[in-house]
Amino acid sequence: MARELSPPPRLTRERKSADARRSQIIEAATQLIAERGFWGVTLRDAAVLCGITEAGVLHHFQNKARLLIAVLEYRDEADFQALAGLLGVSRDDIDLDPLPVTLRQLCTALIRRNAGQPEIVRLYSVLNAESLEPTHPAHGYFQDREDMALTLFARSIRGVANAEHVARHVLALMDGLQLRWLRKPDEIDLVDEWNRLFDHAFAKLEVAR
Repeated sequence: MARELSPPPRLTRERKSADARRSQIIEAATQLIAERGFWGVTLRDAAVLCGITEAGVLHHFQNKARLLIAVLEYRDEADFQALAGLLGVSRDDIDLDPLPVTLRQLCTALIRRNAGQPEIVRLYSVLNAESLEPTHPAHGYFQDREDMALTLFARSIRGVANAEHVARHVLALMDGLQLRWLRKPDEIDLVDEWNRLFDHAFAKLEVAR
């Protein structure tokens, strides 16, 4: 007589608070989008990575676009907190005008932060390029984020009539260098290369202060 097989054990999902589950979904989506881009990821992909159903993801985020914006806003606040720590100021100080730090200090802190999280820099680079298409759900977000970055740089520049133009040049150079670094991370020391670039392009601003 064939031995009766025991039924397979039932899989149980780990119970989490609403905030903990939202954070888990955001972290999972961040990882997936960094690897595949927004269009290459589905809500089911995020659900599987979290060990829940797609309906479970939709319980916290109404749709994929809402999840994307949540990912970006979550990462932005984490970066602001880390930036304040690297600069030795409070989170509220980042909102002051003028900033209590120099352009060099601000840029160095940003570059050091980014050098330690290449996967996040890749995520933003991929999404920034994708969102050039006006129908992309993050199109408006990245427009606003660029304006915010330009304002942040301008608030660290004093005694210069065209601070907005300088801020635009800083952002363009930083974005360009980071793309080169993402393509050849083993060949480029991001922090060292940025310091050299800053000395070449913006050192006179520091001397004039």
